[in-house]
Amino acid sequence: MSLTFPCEIISWNVLPAVRREMTEYLVNEKKISRKMVAGKLNLTEAAVCQYLKHKRGGNYKFNDSDLKKIKKMAELMMQSDKSFDGMCVVCREFDAAGDAIAQVRAKTAL
Repeated sequence: MSLTFPCEIISWNVLPAVRREMTEYLVNEKKISRKMVAGKLNLTEAAVCQYLKHKRGGNYKFNDSDLKKIKKMAELMMQSDKSFDGMCVVCREFDAAGDAIAQVRAKTAL
């Protein structure tokens, strides 16, 4: 049995999906350029395109509460002239984090 830290599970399963949702929200709903979104998320424009086409970010579906938090995080990130420090709230406040950890632990218990 291997030891997997919760942060590792979240970084592989949840954070890419958060980036996908943020990218979709900012580009499709807020009409912010891909270039600007890429700069704020410290990604390439090609990566932003892949998130928009669902080639990145997995297929995790967030509940409505988490989607609202993602949109709020995206708004705060776009208003800030610094990098976004709020990503750690994903571990504490998102239902998705607990769900992802539970799913991975259930798979490894088999």
